[in-house]
Amino acid sequence: MKTEYLQVSYRFMCPGPGAFQCTFTGLVFVMTREAEVLYRTVLWPDGLLESAGKTPAGMLFNIECSEGSISQLHLPHCETKKALCFNRFLSVAHITDDDGMNILEPMRITDTHVSVNVPHLSNFGLVWDTIRSCLHMTLPLKGQVLLFLRPPSEDPPILDVLLLQENIPLSEVSVQYEESKHFKVSSECLLTADHSYSVRCEPQASIDPENKTFRKGCGPNFHPTFVISMTTNPERVTLVLQDQHCTEVWKHNLYISNSGLKTLKLDPDRRNNIKRPSSRETSTGVTLQKRTSLKRKLFHILGELSDDDFDNFKWFLKDESLDGSSLIQEADLENAKRRHVVDLIMNRFKLTKALKVIERVLKNIGKNNLVEELQTFH
Repeated sequence: MKTEYLQVSYRFMCPGPGAFQCTFTGLVFVMTREAEVLYRTVLWPDGLLESAGKTPAGMLFNIECSEGSISQLHLPHCETKKALCFNRFLSVAHITDDDGMNILEPMRITDTHVSVNVPHLSNFGLVWDTIRSCLHMTLPLKGQVLLFLRPPSEDPPILDVLLLQENIPLSEVSVQYEESKHFKVSSECLLTADHSYSVRCEPQASIDPENKTFRKGCGPNFHPTFVISMTTNPERVTLVLQDQHCTEVWKHNLYISNSGLKTLKLDPDRRNNIKRPSSRETSTGVTLQKRTSLKRKLFHILGELSDDDFDNFKWFLKDESLDGSSLIQEADLENAKRRHVVDLIMNRFKLTKALKVIERVLKNIGKNNLVEELQTFH
């Protein structure tokens, strides 16, 4: 696993034929021969899903491997055994730049995974049928409670509590809380979409909000469901999650000792070696929102370019570098569609640098009107 600019990518070297499971994402690859598999999560294309009457049921994975090396793919789901009695609402979206989106019917659905044959590699993700899934909205999903302790300060501890589907990889969430400490506790619980939940804390603490409706979602941003601000510095904390009927659905004891807090502090040498956001990007949540907004803005702007202008944009882009950052390879840009170019820019450059690069390239192709439109983002 590799993390760069809040983007997680995964690499696996398969030694030969067989089934191999990723410990980070839960994906299972059925291999026909020795091969290297590269994969990462990407944004779901909202327009394609809505027109097909589908909603995301998990992360969308971009998978690269030599053709014919992967025969089957097993994607983790978050359905209970009871919900699987209505398994017709669950399928796999196969999305390519050339053919758009195809819906693959599952070969098999187990208690944990949905299995499909792999026609050829690109983007794969689980989807729910929007209409049919409404029939089982009252059925709970397999969920998880993730806890992150914010970096220590002079104030009492602050805990971020996240309620998520079970098939959201911890690795995708942790990268957005890289300066916090993740508590490795039993996280499994059952959560029902559109039901309200609340948290009780002992000793008493300030909890914001008092209650929150659980929504199914697959990122790209994973904001806290609850923020617990301690009023003291306790060594032990008991957290209880309860539903709208005040029924307990999850409970755990945490030990937050002073020594444990101190382990979060970094010595100066290690601190200097860690890549940190600029002063404008101090808040992780705000930064992620800005990155997502910029991606959508850039996709809209590239959509206003003619095919010739878009080719010119890519030609100038391959020579762009800031502060010694590596160039985007010409081979990656040659046949790249607009949304792929957006991902290349956002994965290569930080937020402020991405803005500078985009503005400079637009000026080079004479699109000052689009530069002005982009400047409204600042």
